[in-house]
Amino acid sequence: MNNLLQWIGFDGDSIPEGAEVSFRFANLPESWGVFVFAAAVALVVWFVLRIYRRENDSCPPAAKHFLAALRLGVCAALLFVFLEPSLRYTKSRLQRPVVAVLRDTSESMNTADRYVDERAAGSAARALGETVEGVRGKRPTRVELANHLFGESGAALVEQLSDKGRLRVLDFADRVVEADSPTGESGEPAPDGAAGDAAEGGDELPPRGLVPLQAGGSGTDIARALREALTEKLTSAIVVLTDGQHNSTADLEAAVEEARARNVPVFFVGFGDPDRPRNLSVSNLYADPQVWNQDPFQIQAVLRAEGVGGGPVKVELVEIKEPEGGEPAEEVLDTKLVPLPEEGGQVRLDFSHTPKVAGAKRYTVRASEIEGEANTDDNQPSAPARVQVLDDNARVLMVSGGPSWEYRALTRLLTREKMINLSCWLQSLDSGRLQQGNTPIDVLPATREDLFQYDVVVLLDPDPLEFDEESIELLKAFVREHSGGLLYMPGPVFSGRFLTSSQTSGIKELLPVQLGDVGSMEVNSLLSTNNREWPLAIVPSNTDQPIMRFFSDAQQTLLQWKKLPGTYWSFPALAPKPAARVLIEHSDPTLRRREVARPLLVTGHFGSGRTTYLGFDGTWRWRTKGLDAEFFKRFWIQTTRYLVEGRSLAGKRRGVIETEQFRYQVGDRVRMTARLKQQNFEPLAAEEVKGALSLPDGGTSDVAFRPVAGQPGVYEAVFATSLQGAHRVAVSLQGEGAEGIEIAADFAVTLPVKEIQQAWLDRDRLSELALVSGGAYFDPDGVDALPDALPDRIRSLTSESPPLPVWDNRLLLWLLAGLLTLEWAFRKKFKLL
Repeated sequence: MNNLLQWIGFDGDSIPEGAEVSFRFANLPESWGVFVFAAAVALVVWFVLRIYRRENDSCPPAAKHFLAALRLGVCAALLFVFLEPSLRYTKSRLQRPVVAVLRDTSESMNTADRYVDERAAGSAARALGETVEGVRGKRPTRVELANHLFGESGAALVEQLSDKGRLRVLDFADRVVEADSPTGESGEPAPDGAAGDAAEGGDELPPRGLVPLQAGGSGTDIARALREALTEKLTSAIVVLTDGQHNSTADLEAAVEEARARNVPVFFVGFGDPDRPRNLSVSNLYADPQVWNQDPFQIQAVLRAEGVGGGPVKVELVEIKEPEGGEPAEEVLDTKLVPLPEEGGQVRLDFSHTPKVAGAKRYTVRASEIEGEANTDDNQPSAPARVQVLDDNARVLMVSGGPSWEYRALTRLLTREKMINLSCWLQSLDSGRLQQGNTPIDVLPATREDLFQYDVVVLLDPDPLEFDEESIELLKAFVREHSGGLLYMPGPVFSGRFLTSSQTSGIKELLPVQLGDVGSMEVNSLLSTNNREWPLAIVPSNTDQPIMRFFSDAQQTLLQWKKLPGTYWSFPALAPKPAARVLIEHSDPTLRRREVARPLLVTGHFGSGRTTYLGFDGTWRWRTKGLDAEFFKRFWIQTTRYLVEGRSLAGKRRGVIETEQFRYQVGDRVRMTARLKQQNFEPLAAEEVKGALSLPDGGTSDVAFRPVAGQPGVYEAVFATSLQGAHRVAVSLQGEGAEGIEIAADFAVTLPVKEIQQAWLDRDRLSELALVSGGAYFDPDGVDALPDALPDRIRSLTSESPPLPVWDNRLLLWLLAGLLTLEWAFRKKFKLL
């Protein structure tokens, strides 16, 4: 047929390969029209025969019959055209549904189960080809079991699943991400005719398993994963690999009901041990990375008890010492008997320790073993907390324009603080009278030699009369080159002149805030009334900043800040400078400029030193809150230490590395900022700075710091955390001679609390949910029956083309022309009209 169609001029390429082709008359009458059509044809035949029978006798009868046949042939050709002969082709294709495979990547999937439950132990043993004793001895993690069943070793099972539809693999924890499909397919519908033809015309690809599963998420949201799977309209079934610990606020039962309403069954494969273990574990160890010698600090951890009942357990604070050339030794610093809750759960551990010697220290917390404990390896954290004990007495120079309440309260506080050596310069003090402080001074330092003896300079509304351009430049060098700390607190008396005078206005470059037209703002501020107290607006995300931290719990710290007295007067700063960190804002909405609240407490950097702007007075009124003015004391001592630490950090004048917070959870993204200097203390210029990340397991990984646009010498690195314990990031800079300088920062990573509270297999709940959806629950050893349980919803779809006319071709035209020409020639021969 193809040759015939090609011969008559029909375009055969318009018919797809493999399609079924049929011939039809598109204009063929139907029903009663058939009888009318037949009568019309008969009438035409009768009419033609009658006409040629009545032709004159000059034409022989045989010629009449031949001419009648020619005329009838023309009529037949015209009738053929009228019936519209056409070709139609029919194309069939398979519509493959989507089978969604949801894999739990939360931290609980890293649990190494003891397999006390006989059913769970037997199932895991059969799935791994081990004995029950072997599984209990090796204790494979849930991730390892899932990868064994659905990874490369389970390629045949994955291939059987793909026979029921295109696999769409989604990994979920507290969020959902799409993983690579083992067959290269996606959840998108395949183009017409493409389904099932991937290997056609070539070698058949070997089956592949799912890409390896890696867990570490900080939460488990099964409901969100189910709803994401249902966004694909062709989803026919959902397979969920999980331990069943849904700890999100989303309604899991409602998500399963949505699947049932869509006629999409959910099949759960449960991993883990449903038995609640008898175990003690210590995790989330944390201590500030830098503390002061002879000053107490807190070491915190979380003790988790499972199946042990009530009663006390001994917990020890241990220092791990590593003498040069010797073996590590342990010293028990403190011991507590901690009561355990009857129903199990978590207990917060707080130890206070006062270091006696400066240097690098390592601390851990250890719980004693109990009878029948499932796992003693986790009775202490996998890695100790690293702490740098600072020994230098901080030398602080405080300059105040007058004896304000702030000056009086702060002088008394810092003079009594044993780790601070205070020198005061009260500008309004009568000549000849002794200045206050631990080390009184006779003159305001005006040279590099005198000023660079200090670590921190505190300016409390200073009088500009004792400052000039040289003294301001000296302050800039103190912060930029000496890595000194600077705090500036404007006041209603001198700040207007201090910030606008041509001699002292250069101080604005040091401050982490933008001030705008200080002169006009100061006039407006002085004309306004200050008879209303405005509460402090704390930035919640920054309560973990060292200056702000009152308690280890950020929420408790935030609540305490809200209890402190507010402010009546504040300096009208406009906004923070780029890279500055706002800790407190003004709560008056009328003071907002371009939707930016007035900043009151802001930290920043100038060169290699730290700066702090405190744009309101009245912190002395905080002394009424807490025991013995504890929150006033904590704020100012923490602020002073924060500024001092800029000089105490390793590397000192050459740079600093800072994290947004000291403690993260597994799976969090850590953003680190490095401010680095060259040997001449100019900002370091490099396309990339390589750093080394020391991990709790003893390994290391590379960290790339990339330059921040518009900020010379400032570099930023972002990476995700995956291991619990102490981490350290270090950058090496070229020093004098062959020796290098190391700039480092420490931070701790803890396990997600909600992931370690409940980590057992919730088999009963998963079985119930599967039944509601119309699916089923499978133990690990029963997954071979999973493909047969999935609904077979592969459908064959047939589509028919519109009529393709075959009468409109050169052959029919030649036939009509030939018949009419032949009839005309014969009629001329026999002298017929």
